[in-house]
Amino acid sequence: MQVPHKLKLKELFLITNTLFFFLFQATAQVNTVEFGKNRLQFKHMKWKYYQTQNFNTYFNQNGDPLAKYVAQVAEKELTGIEQQVEYGLQRRANIVLYNSFNEMEQSNIGLETDWQSTGGTTKLVNNKMIVYYTDDHNKLRIQIRQGIARVLVENILFGDDLGEVAANQTLLDLPQWLTDGYIDYIAQNWNTELDDQLKSAILSGRYTNFYNLAFEKPELAGHAFWYYFANKYKKENVTYFLYLSRVYRNTNTAALRICKKKFKEVLQDFMTEEEDLYNKDIRGRRNFPKGSISVVEEVSDNKDFFHFSPNPAPRSQTYAVVEFIRGQYNVVLHENFVNRKVLLKNGVRSNDKQLQPHYPLIAWDPKGTRLAVIYYKEGKIRLFVYDVVSKYKRVVTDLDMFDQIQDMKYMLDNNTLLLSAVKNGQSDIFEYNLTTSKIDQITNDIYDDLDASFVTFPGKTGIIYSSNRPTAKAPTGDTVLPSNNRYNIFLVDNWNKSEFKQISQLTQLKYGNARYPTQYNNFHFTFISDENGIANRYAGFFTTRREGIDTVYRIGDEILHNPEPAELDSVLRANKQTEPDSIYTFSITRDSAYTFALTNYQSSLTETKIAGETGQVSEVRQEGDLKFLYKLKVDESALKKKKHQSQADRIQERNDNCQSDCQRAGIAISTEEKGGYSKSPDGHILIQGDQTIKVRVYLQKEGYKI
Repeated sequence: MQVPHKLKLKELFLITNTLFFFLFQATAQVNTVEFGKNRLQFKHMKWKYYQTQNFNTYFNQNGDPLAKYVAQVAEKELTGIEQQVEYGLQRRANIVLYNSFNEMEQSNIGLETDWQSTGGTTKLVNNKMIVYYTDDHNKLRIQIRQGIARVLVENILFGDDLGEVAANQTLLDLPQWLTDGYIDYIAQNWNTELDDQLKSAILSGRYTNFYNLAFEKPELAGHAFWYYFANKYKKENVTYFLYLSRVYRNTNTAALRICKKKFKEVLQDFMTEEEDLYNKDIRGRRNFPKGSISVVEEVSDNKDFFHFSPNPAPRSQTYAVVEFIRGQYNVVLHENFVNRKVLLKNGVRSNDKQLQPHYPLIAWDPKGTRLAVIYYKEGKIRLFVYDVVSKYKRVVTDLDMFDQIQDMKYMLDNNTLLLSAVKNGQSDIFEYNLTTSKIDQITNDIYDDLDASFVTFPGKTGIIYSSNRPTAKAPTGDTVLPSNNRYNIFLVDNWNKSEFKQISQLTQLKYGNARYPTQYNNFHFTFISDENGIANRYAGFFTTRREGIDTVYRIGDEILHNPEPAELDSVLRANKQTEPDSIYTFSITRDSAYTFALTNYQSSLTETKIAGETGQVSEVRQEGDLKFLYKLKVDESALKKKKHQSQADRIQERNDNCQSDCQRAGIAISTEEKGGYSKSPDGHILIQGDQTIKVRVYLQKEGYKI
């Protein structure tokens, strides 16, 4: 790709005390590639870039917020990666940022090694990286780390100019899986998703030795090897092994120096020990859920199945699924295992592996009579609704207002869709009316809000979703970077149309992430978490009680919640105003949930959906090369058992926390003589001492039984 060197300084601003950004604008974009390599482009991209100490971050329309994030993260992560690989960046690297995967697919960057910089045309072999945003800032951070690691590693192995690269690539013959795996090892920690992929591969019986595994799954095999090597032969020897391999131009010599055995024997040890480890792990886990298998499909690199969606109608055996076969995506409707109808064909046949992170998306309406489909074609996000009864598409429209859409579900009727979508580089939740095309934005913050679903519990309705926001009241704005926190489950009041919606946090995981929350029954919601190392089903018992009224005053740039009269007058005087700019009043509740595991599978759940209002859910799991779709009834007996256990646990926990809660409120109850509490046989709190009244009032407010 060539970008003219007429660059104009547009803006200079300070983000932190030590980091400056220079915003440049390119006057045009010209692509020159070899014949037959051009990609179809549906968007005219106007490129700008931020220049920091070590990076040029290029971005196009609507990419400004993401570009600021990328530039800051790249500078922040560089030092740690340099220390890991024991090598420093020699010159400023280029980061090309796209707002979505589909936008990146339109680009010719990467088909050539030409790059136009401010100093003229420069052949950059290994300091150019291409990244794109999906819906998760942490995934974008990993892409940035992978790009930086690749720049440094390839500079170490092959040099920094074309002459060195040509000579070193001829002489140095390291396996591709070794270097790619090392780069991924540096970029991200070993996690449950990678572990599940490795377990599935090793226990499938397809791979008789490590080289078979590395041939089919080079990056996974390489990362797994380096993780195993670090644990067995010390972390500091990882980079040293790569150094010795480069110096001696031989992995066998490096293995003999560090492991005291041949490299082939090290690889054999890896296969044997990992298989033993996984076999031991699965002995204590249950392999299949209580229910019947609806569908079994065989998958491979060129064939896969996504978004299994059973029809929610009672006793229906109909389901829809997205089939990926050699580069082409098909939305297929299987009607009672008899008729197979293709509703959409998208893409072209190729040998490429499945890469599309989202589309097509499919969702049934609550009655199972209509199937909504969102897909991407010719530069646009498109939607149609297929009427299963009348056999035609009721709605056909474009959703140009979004950069990308991560998830889609129906609300209470067949006229409103609930979308988790990206707009202007920000992942939020939206309601979309199919009749009027009206959009209502539910959340509006810098954090990644995913997997939205409508729920209705006794005393509370709202939208439950997964988010990496650190707390329910976490600040947002231009000065806040998206967090790298775990995903937890939150509930937002969608009926409050103001910007001051109540958000409640329902889970607080210590490990792993919580994703895909949905209604389970009248009192429970369910979600998927990898807290125990494998993605299993969890449930949460939801409780709520009225907390009071929240009155919000907006005065200039300040926002006050339930202020005292003196505080309100002070702020008004400071802003030279006689009355607030606006006042909002709404009811608030105290929401909480007791969560517990329902399953303990041998392999992770990859998909789950609520199957209508009939007390059913769907689960998709993969074992080796087979994917299983289950349609399961809600396990009411397990929920009742857990409910009684949870009530006893919660009473015990609240009583145990009583003393610390009172102390935080400034009430001294360290001993009974000075005003304290004790527990009655039924677990209630008994108050005694000279602070009885004060303690009683506080504890009753906090919901303790007195």
